[in-house]
Amino acid sequence: MKSLATKYPQPLPLLLLLLLLPLKLQADYWDDTEYELEPEFRDYLRELHATGPTKQPTKERIKEKIIAVYDRPLHDDDYCDSEMKTKSIHHRLLCYKEHYFIKAAYTELKSVCHGKRVKCKDGIQFCRRSTDLMSGVRCTLVSGERMPFCSYESKVMQGYVVVTCQWDSDSKQFIPNNVLEILPPK
Repeated sequence: MKSLATKYPQPLPLLLLLLLLPLKLQADYWDDTEYELEPEFRDYLRELHATGPTKQPTKERIKEKIIAVYDRPLHDDDYCDSEMKTKSIHHRLLCYKEHYFIKAAYTELKSVCHGKRVKCKDGIQFCRRSTDLMSGVRCTLVSGERMPFCSYESKVMQGYVVVTCQWDSDSKQFIPNNVLEILPPK
């Protein structure tokens, strides 16, 4: 049986070739400087640059991203501009085309997951609609593509909130993960 050294009388070029090949790391690799960052900022950067699924919705995330600030009036002209930037609502720094803030307590929004089943827009199988009227703001993108240059139009609405829901393993309940629209009352 011949080895590489005996099969090729001049192993030096082969050895140089092997040494010049780039090393492939066998595990997840994070730069050491990442660990010098604040944990929340580090998690934010990881989520921003991740290619996998986003974090599961939690009560805190829903409150932060969907529930309107209680003591702020919805009728401000710059409501959407300021809230979208303050709450950092984007998808990998790209502006959302549309987003809703609902003026309700979390328990009220969670109860929508047990409301009337309705057909969703955008091809989603099914959604849930609130049984009671709720107030909210629809933020529609007017200009810009990337944060922080997104500019939104604010439209105050009252109607039936349509949400998608997801099972939360921690609380063992369905919780809302997105507001798709506010349907006007008939």
